[in-house]
Amino acid sequence: MKALKNILVAVSLITLAACSAMPATQSGFLSQDLTVSQGVNGQHLPPEFEISWQVVGDHGINKKEQEELKALLKHEIKMSLEKAVHEQAIKIPTEAIQIRAAITRIEAVSPALNWLTIILLFVPMDHGGAAVELEAVDVRSNKVITQLRFASWTPIIELKAHFTRLAPANLALTAAAHEFVRQLVAESEF
Repeated sequence: MKALKNILVAVSLITLAACSAMPATQSGFLSQDLTVSQGVNGQHLPPEFEISWQVVGDHGINKKEQEELKALLKHEIKMSLEKAVHEQAIKIPTEAIQIRAAITRIEAVSPALNWLTIILLFVPMDHGGAAVELEAVDVRSNKVITQLRFASWTPIIELKAHFTRLAPANLALTAAAHEFVRQLVAESEF
């Protein structure tokens, strides 16, 4: 009877871990009125990409790791954007688009905890993931083209990622970049 109870508890924990969803963040980073404020002297001369770190609280991510995660997000957006341009899916000239992004949550995994839970429960319990807010601005009109709040835990099927500290965050940021460019392509068709 005790063994049955333990199995039931383990199955319940596994089911709960598999069903959780990371909520999207609302950091206030995204433009609220779908226009971007003017810069100095009424001019808005944006950089091609603006990626900031807006994770609050104790996140355990050092400066080097922060820069690596920001660089990964920038790289994935650029690669997806280049692919969309190559396929002629974007109707807005890319030089007229400014991409703004803020990494708002990073959940690193504990590889040791995941090894322990794999041995005991046959499934990793520490999922890891990331949340990010992205927007594209048409610099000619200073209007927001599209915005995306994205958050994702790493699914259990990505088993290998659960044993490297920041791999789940990398997967989530990559997925966010691809989803954002898909949304940008869809919005640029109008």
